[in-house]
Amino acid sequence: MRRLIVVCLTTIVGLAAVGEAAGSPRPAHAASVVHIIVVRSRTGGTVVAAKVIIHGRAFPFLVDTGASVTLVNPALARRLHLRRVGKPHKFCGVTGCSSARRVRLSNWSIGGQPLPSILASSSPIAGTGGFGFGLLGSDVLAQFGAVTIDYRDKLLTLG
Repeated sequence: MRRLIVVCLTTIVGLAAVGEAAGSPRPAHAASVVHIIVVRSRTGGTVVAAKVIIHGRAFPFLVDTGASVTLVNPALARRLHLRRVGKPHKFCGVTGCSSARRVRLSNWSIGGQPLPSILASSSPIAGTGGFGFGLLGSDVLAQFGAVTIDYRDKLLTLG
């Protein structure tokens, strides 16, 4: 799974450098359509990542509709000088529990859609080797009302 995530992140970093394809069709009813990277492992695992803009700079974020909170890798939090808020807290996910810090995440967007200022958890994300990126959870995705992942056409529809 670690190789799958690294391949996905390497690919999305390339996408961030290139930008979204010009003239891509957008459904008329959608609030926002975002190009995504979909990587499938030989063992059947699938990872979806999207370009998130923070303070005008592009970063790869895994899209995780099953995660209740948004995570920011500590390397990315340091790089962006994100302000720590409060004391460390216990954070639990499918890989177990660890200590995390809360950081203020603001001035960010996905697919041209502004995202709300939030307190995200800053903790290493399992299997990534400390690569600076994040994980977009349902705490943010839920604001769109509907989230659709089109694996075939590699599109994330928000709204």
